[in-house]
Amino acid sequence: MPHSKQQSLFREDEYQFVQQCHDWLSQSSDEYRPILTPFLNPREQYILKMVGQPIEDLNIFFDGGSVEAESQRAIITPEYFSKDNLDFEMTLFQIDYPIKFTTLSHPQILGALLGLGLQRKAIGDILNDEHIWQVMVDKRIFTYIQQNFVKVGRTTVKVTALPLNKMIDTSKAWEEQFLLVSSLRLDTLVAASYHLSRVVAKQMIESGQVRLNWTVVEKPDSLITINDIVSVHHYGRFQLKGLDGRTKKDKIKAIENIIRR
Repeated sequence: MPHSKQQSLFREDEYQFVQQCHDWLSQSSDEYRPILTPFLNPREQYILKMVGQPIEDLNIFFDGGSVEAESQRAIITPEYFSKDNLDFEMTLFQIDYPIKFTTLSHPQILGALLGLGLQRKAIGDILNDEHIWQVMVDKRIFTYIQQNFVKVGRTTVKVTALPLNKMIDTSKAWEEQFLLVSSLRLDTLVAASYHLSRVVAKQMIESGQVRLNWTVVEKPDSLITINDIVSVHHYGRFQLKGLDGRTKKDKIKAIENIIRR
């Protein structure tokens, strides 16, 4: 369980990850060496920063291949380490497939990778620009992927490693949006973000069409907090980036980044 002062910052279902953060920080401090985490989603990155903030003799560095990367690995180090000398152990690869005859999708690619027995935490961002698909992974599993990742659905594929500086730029995909909402409930934010009725948003959540930080959530009254990413089937996804107080009518002023499909 989180330390008492931090407990109010996190949801109950996050306590296990909070404890993992404490373990990583303690290990780096006790053993005087860098600790490399698996890929973390933006909410997990935020939690690690919050847990590590009070510790003065440790630094936390993040990298996912680019500044805009959603999934990033962290390295926790004693303060005398420089980020320039750290290896985040990532490999970027591109998927080669017959683009004239078929199309691929994010769920298909992720499903095919997980179908190989890979852990989700070993896979970073899956990036797309028209017909081009790239994936960031833990470099320790790339050889296995190269040998075994040969099908996405019925489509034959092969992979080619790329330099990290060839990573697709996704920064233009996100738009900033300002909302006035009555609460930070999941159904309220889904409805406001995509101009849906609360009834439709509630039905989508209850039918498993909405994911919170990549996990299906079927409770419309789930509360959203800073850096959460919400994915809405057929509509896109959004990330709560900040709160800017309340209006005179007691509406919450929320700032989010959003992608519309």
